[in-house]
Amino acid sequence: MAIAETRLRPRVDSQEKVTGEAIYTEDLPDLPGTLSGRVLLSPHSHARIISIDSSAALHLAGVVAVLTREQLEGFSPWRAREQYGPGDNSSDQTFIATDKVRFDGDLVGVVVAESIAIADEAVRLIDVQYEELPAVYDPRDALAPGAPIIHEQYGTNHIGDYKFGWGDVEKGFQEADHIFEDTYTFGNVFHHPMENVGAFLVDYRAGEINIWAPIQHPYGAREEIARMFGMDPEKVRIRMPYIGGGFGAKELKPSMLAAILLAQRTGRPVKMVTSSEESFRNDSRHFIVYKNKTGVKSDGTIIAQDIEMLVAAGAYGRALGTTRNAVVSSWGPYKTPHLRVLGQAVYSNQVPAGAFRGVAKVQTTWGCESHMDAIARNLGINPVEFRLKNVLHRGDIFVPGTTPLDADFNEMIPQGYKTIGWDGSKARDNHADVTPQVASRTALGHGMAISIRHGYNGSGRTYAVATVDKSSIVKIRQNAMEIGEGAYSVISLVASQTLGIPQGQVEISDPDVATNPYFGGVGSQRTTVCMGNAVKAACEDLARELIEVAVKWKGGSVEEWRIGEGRLWHGEDDFSFGEVASALGGEITIMGKGAWSTAVADTPFRGIVPHWAVSVGAAEVEVDRETGIVKLLKYVSVTDVGKALNPVVARSQVDSGAIMGLGNTFYEETVYGDGQLLNGSDMEYRLPLLEDMPDQWHSLMLENNDGPGPFGSKGMAQTSIVVIAPAVGNAIYDAVGIRIHDLPITPEKVLRGLGKL
Repeated sequence: MAIAETRLRPRVDSQEKVTGEAIYTEDLPDLPGTLSGRVLLSPHSHARIISIDSSAALHLAGVVAVLTREQLEGFSPWRAREQYGPGDNSSDQTFIATDKVRFDGDLVGVVVAESIAIADEAVRLIDVQYEELPAVYDPRDALAPGAPIIHEQYGTNHIGDYKFGWGDVEKGFQEADHIFEDTYTFGNVFHHPMENVGAFLVDYRAGEINIWAPIQHPYGAREEIARMFGMDPEKVRIRMPYIGGGFGAKELKPSMLAAILLAQRTGRPVKMVTSSEESFRNDSRHFIVYKNKTGVKSDGTIIAQDIEMLVAAGAYGRALGTTRNAVVSSWGPYKTPHLRVLGQAVYSNQVPAGAFRGVAKVQTTWGCESHMDAIARNLGINPVEFRLKNVLHRGDIFVPGTTPLDADFNEMIPQGYKTIGWDGSKARDNHADVTPQVASRTALGHGMAISIRHGYNGSGRTYAVATVDKSSIVKIRQNAMEIGEGAYSVISLVASQTLGIPQGQVEISDPDVATNPYFGGVGSQRTTVCMGNAVKAACEDLARELIEVAVKWKGGSVEEWRIGEGRLWHGEDDFSFGEVASALGGEITIMGKGAWSTAVADTPFRGIVPHWAVSVGAAEVEVDRETGIVKLLKYVSVTDVGKALNPVVARSQVDSGAIMGLGNTFYEETVYGDGQLLNGSDMEYRLPLLEDMPDQWHSLMLENNDGPGPFGSKGMAQTSIVVIAPAVGNAIYDAVGIRIHDLPITPEKVLRGLGKL
């Protein structure tokens, strides 16, 4: 079968998006009678609701309905999310505040009106009286004696634990020549997708709920909605147009549930449009405190690691999944004979944290790679050589029960440091010898970091359907939403290469849980492997169906027919797909079905892990000793992608991940104080700018064609984001001999490290 020349084609959605023709949820035309919904959010991080008076809002002309705790009318506000496991406090949240507000942004009320302007005015007329309560933002403080209890019914801010390990850690420490211990923190940051979080359109009538929304895991959302409203999940239909970025933030939100209830009560569709300030208060990355105690031999061999982490869930408790992710990614890609890890999930008065690109891996890599670099330098060992000595090799087992490592760190590490012109050596052996009197104002330093992450969680099952009719257009019905990562381009390319047709002959459906086959959702870099394989199988099945129809039409045997150059061939005679589809008469649509999954396994990843996502980052920085300003001069990401199906799209994923990591490194942090979120808006939250990019920026992709995805591909969207912060932090140490422990890295922290503040 011929392979179409499509590797360097632009994304199939590029023209729509650059011309502004692409349709997102906010762009959808209003349904007849659509009401505009707006939200009232708590201005306090922790407060008791004394009273709510919405009478003025209800009497405003154009207001159709108001929903607060006072208008629930017996409807249970408790979210009906599926429990992750024992101790998962999934039912700790009401979709609208009833007794207390527990974070700045907790939903207190929703208004639906004939226009957005009227709804906004009505929100301002709702009078809420609060009794402010002490708030706690750091998980260490949340567990301290006397800390404010966020959920009184539990009597503690401790949600639950996840433990993992092997060997005998205490024995390992006895065998070690040196023991090193340190603590690192990664605070809250916001996903900041281009499309605000919370856009939503719902029509509830005739006992059915029709939803258009950016939701990354629609089947889980459908189940929760069905449970809350006491209906069959088949009566809940979720459709998804283009999604303007998500990174884990685009899920079912409390305001959406309120909108459904209001649509039911009013009998009219409801459309929610959110502001950037509201978007900030919908999700966040988990604040994690990472503590590692490591025993090593004098030659640098790692003997034991004992790791403890506090994982701040924010105000509500969907944290055990992230805690598990943190635990099983905490010791890095290193051979460790004795390992003990404890992760504790903790409540805090921050915006509830959810999945975020590289879930927990970004935080733990910051801690682990900073810690490993410090060990190497304290032992007087080259940090590159230390990593090469201890890193896992291809074929090694990372976690028992999972797939062996399918990547080559010993190849990737040299590529990283050599690309930025570094020989891997330390800038100097003893920073204590460099006194302020002899040091120049600026210092140059180099650093690196490495990482391993599971390809994706779980096993699951992914389905796709490929059809063709007299038009010869191959249509792929599937439920992987286009969230900005290029899913439609990958699916289109897989179909075109499998059938040997141009990508222009392939159409991709938008996700629709009512008409398209099951796919668990976009996340954990699973789309290329899971949906890609399902689409490939569907197209292969379609090819078999086409040949069977052709045999019935023109005769011959199945073996005498072939597909090539986008046509069916029987000897020297060739026919289009459309001609074959029309051959049997009527409006026939020929269909192929495909499915893919991995084996279920009792591992921390809830599956065998079909491949590993590995990465290397190397940085060159210049540190100004007088101002504390760190300038990133050179940076390289090295990623094993298996096979880049479309190098342009794949490299964009590597670049974008590293740029997102650049924001985590230097700029991004949600700041709390005086009982409020202080920088929860576009004007106050600092993102990386074009001027922040280094002069030399490289993204290297290793292609060994050994992945489980179509044509040897792997998932790789969450690789580059994790390594840039520790690479930069290690380079700063290399330059001026100070170790930054808390992100983001700011001039103030550098100057404090240098003893100048």
